Amino acid sequence: MALSSRTSAGALALLVLGSGPLAAQARRTLDRNDPQAQLMGYYATVMQFSPVGLADKDGRLEIGVAGSVIPSLPLSDRLVGFGGTKPEDANKCPIFPRLAVAKGVGGFTLELGYTPPVAACDVKASIASAAALARFQLAPDWDGAVRVSGVVGSLRSAITCSAAFTQDPLDQTCYNGTPSDDRVAPLSVSLDFAAAYQGRQRSRLEPYVLLGFRYEQVDFDVNYTRTAAQGAADPQHVYPALDDHERTRANLSGVQLAAGASWAAAERLRLAGELYYAPGALLTFRGRASVLLGGAR
Repeated sequence: MALSSRTSAGALALLVLGSGPLAAQARRTLDRNDPQAQLMGYYATVMQFSPVGLADKDGRLEIGVAGSVIPSLPLSDRLVGFGGTKPEDANKCPIFPRLAVAKGVGGFTLELGYTPPVAACDVKASIASAAALARFQLAPDWDGAVRVSGVVGSLRSAITCSAAFTQDPLDQTCYNGTPSDDRVAPLSVSLDFAAAYQGRQRSRLEPYVLLGFRYEQVDFDVNYTRTAAQGAADPQHVYPALDDHERTRANLSGVQLAAGASWAAAERLRLAGELYYAPGALLTFRGRASVLLGGAR
């Protein structure tokens, strides 16, 4: 974990004491209010599988792409290591992409999402998502919906010690080391309740609001090494060898809110947008574009 030039002597001593092999270190569960746990929850919430426009009411097959804006985190939210002195390189990609498929089956709609393991922005993710939605008439002008969703997978990136951190001689943890190969593995489930306005029969727009509850278990695995030989490469800045394989877990839960709309832009094309809010974790905009296959509307 990176330390600035003003790191306390106690933190530096902890760094030296922790420089031995840690490969067998047991997983440690963090308190939900721990800043590191909150950062892990941020990663998981970015990947939540919210509807981004309710699926086609007529049950046609939808195939499309969706994306979530990933807000850039300030330094204060990334200072989570060594008692709040170590920044994590958490600002990577500006968008989290997902392939999305939906199909009506009986009285339900099944949805699948997948982010394939394509390397981009120093991130390689493999995230699978699934949801089941049931619609019903809530009022003459409103449809109601109950939706259950889940997300599982992992992403790898140099979060603890990125390439830039390893070039900073003031970074007493990362300098002259090898970029870390860190792993974030979310496992989450959500239960959502939505209401969609149906008042104008010929309208191509279907606005909706959503209230949900989510549970997230997030694992974060650090994989970083720096040998004594690497540390000696710069005689002016020689730091101890490190072998950091810390394993942490955060168990988090909370509410989530969303407001959005889907728009039938053409007979076979649907566009959707959603403002998604997880209090204390994330506020973001999500969008989706889908092609409709099957019977006429």
